[in-house]
Amino acid sequence: MVALALPHFLTRSLDHDRFAAWSLLLQLSAYTTYLDFGVQTAVARFLAGYIERGDGKHRDRLVCTALALLCLAAVLAVVVIVVVLWQLPNLFHGISSELMPEFRLAAAILGASVVLALPFSAFSGVLLGLHRNEYVAAAVGGSRLLGAVGVLLLVRHTHSLVFLSACIAFATLLGSLSQIVAVKRLLPTLTISPAGVRASMALELGEYCFGLTVWTVGMLLISGLDVAIVGHVDFTAVGYYSIAATLVTLFSGAHTAICSAFMTPVAALHASGEMDRIRGVVLRATRLSTFVNLVAVTVTCLGGKWFLQRWVGEPYASQALPIVEILMLAQAVRLVMNPYASALIATDLQRHGIAQGAIEGVINLVCSIIGAYWIGPLGVALGTLIGAVCGLGWTSLLTARRTAEISSGRRTFITEGILRPFLCTLPLLIFTIVIVLHNRTLSLNTAVLFGVCAFASYLLASQFGRLLPRPFQFGKPFPQTW
Repeated sequence: MVALALPHFLTRSLDHDRFAAWSLLLQLSAYTTYLDFGVQTAVARFLAGYIERGDGKHRDRLVCTALALLCLAAVLAVVVIVVVLWQLPNLFHGISSELMPEFRLAAAILGASVVLALPFSAFSGVLLGLHRNEYVAAAVGGSRLLGAVGVLLLVRHTHSLVFLSACIAFATLLGSLSQIVAVKRLLPTLTISPAGVRASMALELGEYCFGLTVWTVGMLLISGLDVAIVGHVDFTAVGYYSIAATLVTLFSGAHTAICSAFMTPVAALHASGEMDRIRGVVLRATRLSTFVNLVAVTVTCLGGKWFLQRWVGEPYASQALPIVEILMLAQAVRLVMNPYASALIATDLQRHGIAQGAIEGVINLVCSIIGAYWIGPLGVALGTLIGAVCGLGWTSLLTARRTAEISSGRRTFITEGILRPFLCTLPLLIFTIVIVLHNRTLSLNTAVLFGVCAFASYLLASQFGRLLPRPFQFGKPFPQTW
């Protein structure tokens, strides 16, 4: 709701440069969240195991040590923010000298709020480890809604980036504090004190988080730096690119949240030694992930222009559309492995994903920078697509072979998890390619053809794809061996 509502109003309320600066502010503040180094995820994973075994002593030590590590991360975040604020004119030379002081102060406010909230992310991990995701959703979602409402009310009276940033910062801190209250209610016996910090626990968390940190850096290189690269090369295009990135992030964020939801149950299954069930879950989730991603690509290519025109209007819609299409295709490729990645983390096998994260991140960064100087914002999106293809190939051909205990083997993983759902969506994909290449609009003939292709994909998904639940399946015209 926030991702859709704010651009809809802000593109109409703020001038182009201020909206671009606002988009860049939000992106810069998000960078500091990468400095949790995966500690939140580690807390959720280890806590699930400790609760499964009823080990309260290690549970308390885990939370205390995680808080200490995140406090150190917050100190590092302060250093990073100070350096970035100092170098802002050199990083984004397209920002006018009149706007720069306001931009710098607003960035400092958002950065300070994220630094203060960083240690509290340990409590998010506790709630996730308790399988109480609804509390995290209420805290984070509620704070985002509160901040968005405040921004929409303020922007009617002022266009100051400082006041708008302060509103978001206040809501962020409020959401973090509410998670502490939730943890104290759910775990009244949890004891938090400096005496609970253990070097052995810190080493265990550090070893676990090393692979997650590489993944985090890879994710930063894959998508986190896109808006900053565009801002450095062509500040006037930041608004257009941020609109495209926001829409794609809305889909990828929901996809990641769904896949992350079964990380804790998979960790519990791993603690119980039920590897066959884990393999089945990963394979079915990967198959469904591939299918949903490909359908999302077709929907974006067919209806993206119509939606963008009604969402942000012109000229944002025309400028953002090709970027949206490329980024959505890139995310569709990359997110195929989301369920597998969650299972790696849940089963403490994330070290096998270190090479993939590093390779994809470096390729994405290099190609995006080259593309930015060569083509412009569209080149940054193409760099993301190239990196996603390389990452999927690396994981499918190399990583899956080393983790047969959760991936059912490389051949089965590729054919059942990727190829089968791809064949199911092939009629829709062919229709979409024809429409996009020939730049056709919706007519009676194309609508009929779309209906035929959509029904063919539904029929394949029902009978051949092993994708749809039984109540949504078509009749059984094909042999049961399918």
